[in-house]
Amino acid sequence: MDPRNKNHQLIYQPDFEKMKNSYPFVFGFFVFLFVSFLNAKSPNVILILADDLGYGDLSCQSSVKDVRTPHIDTLATNGISFSQAYVTAPQCGPSRAALLSGRYQNRFGFESNEWAYNPGMPKSVPLISELLKDHGYATGYIGKWGITSKRHSYPPKRGFDESFWVQDGNVYFPDTPSKYNTQLYRDMDPVDLDTYSTDAFGREAIDFIRRHEEDPFFLFISYITPHEPMEAKESDLKRFAHIDDPLRRTTLAMIACLDDNVGRMLQVLKDRELEEDTLIFFLSDNGGYPGNGSLNTPYRGTKSQLLEGGIHVPFLMQWKGKLPGGKVYKNMVSSLDIVPTTLALAGAKIRPKWQLDGVNLLPYISGDKPGKPHKTLFWRYKAWSNKPEQDGWAVRKGDWMLVRNGWSLTPPALYNLASDPGQSKDLSRKQPELYDDLLRLWKQWDSQNVEPGSITQ
Repeated sequence: MDPRNKNHQLIYQPDFEKMKNSYPFVFGFFVFLFVSFLNAKSPNVILILADDLGYGDLSCQSSVKDVRTPHIDTLATNGISFSQAYVTAPQCGPSRAALLSGRYQNRFGFESNEWAYNPGMPKSVPLISELLKDHGYATGYIGKWGITSKRHSYPPKRGFDESFWVQDGNVYFPDTPSKYNTQLYRDMDPVDLDTYSTDAFGREAIDFIRRHEEDPFFLFISYITPHEPMEAKESDLKRFAHIDDPLRRTTLAMIACLDDNVGRMLQVLKDRELEEDTLIFFLSDNGGYPGNGSLNTPYRGTKSQLLEGGIHVPFLMQWKGKLPGGKVYKNMVSSLDIVPTTLALAGAKIRPKWQLDGVNLLPYISGDKPGKPHKTLFWRYKAWSNKPEQDGWAVRKGDWMLVRNGWSLTPPALYNLASDPGQSKDLSRKQPELYDDLLRLWKQWDSQNVEPGSITQ
């Protein structure tokens, strides 16, 4: 029986004196449990997002030996790594819109980066920060926002109590001539960048944790790394002086700086004895691309493409003492799952009006719930150019993916990802019935979507 009503007021009062006289030991134990129950704290949640980080850019899952991410790797060692994890778009803006809302961005017309400027993230779509704030969480946002240029959807207007953020990203050094240097804010007030932005974001994250260690908190840290411009600190470049390719050397230096900042944050959680009270997610918003020296190994394709390299991302999850360490989860999962997983931890009852497309991953990971989190996942990506030949779409069901890759005039191709993860063999002619079934599923899903930019509020 819950001793509190919905307003957290006591609805019954035990006769402590009578219990004390009759059962001194039982009384003490009961009081301990009662006080512990009333003071129970929901777990903290930290969401770390990299920008344009390729699947092969973490040393814990890369066949390439030049990358060094020892601190991020501990999230896999002490937690779960997802080998079949996807984002909903091969580009920053729409991917982030889905991540923050737990809904396919196609449901509200956010198709590509350009829709971040017009109309931006609709106010009618609730974000994870707003839902968690309603459940007593302190909420913080740090880093690149990237889902709107409209003031009505800046972080302070979308449920974040505190924020240190840049509207679109793409700035590293304070003295680099860039329009983005004028887009850094603390809450709604413009501020100047005072150090390398990756370090500034890491510093702000640690400060937020220290100030809210007694609260249940939700902290979203959205690093720009390793998005262009390719600018690394000289001290980090020296760590990779043996790498001949200057672009790859810079990429590795930038990723190493990201890893250092994740490591400092993890150390603070350990020092403050918060590790077992904190669930941590780490992922990338989409795949890497040649211009920033990232690697999507072993997958084909890049950012802005719906091949595996554009949407199959690194995804790690740690909750010490609650989740097993060193486990690789091989079933298909999505960035859409972060919102319902987090809300479940917060004790929130999922409401149908939120129209969430993800699922709570915890019972699947633990084995309490049989089956797979998703039978199918879907994608639709319409380029801003209004050239239909550049539009793309895809559907994955089990090991099979049917994909019409954007920026290509080729027809949809059918791949078996279990035997051909590099998507080199189109089996559409050999499997016409499967082709038709997947196409039917995709059309059925797409009928529930709206046209790009059609929802403005």
